[in-house]
Amino acid sequence: MRKRFLIMALILGAIAIGVSSCKAWRTVTTSATYVQQNDTSKTTTTISTKTSEEYVGVRKK
Repeated sequence: MRKRFLIMALILGAIAIGVSSCKAWRTVTTSATYVQQNDTSKTTTTISTKTSEEYVGVRKK
């Protein structure tokens, strides 16, 4: 009987935690290209960045 109660309490606790908060992820990718040119040569440089952000929200009561 106690074991069944403990299992039910753990299940209900996990559901309560899952419902009360949420997570969201966002990935931002940025790219820039620079061209440098003189009389004899041309140089192209590309810089790329990738940023991942995580947000954790909690439901207000």
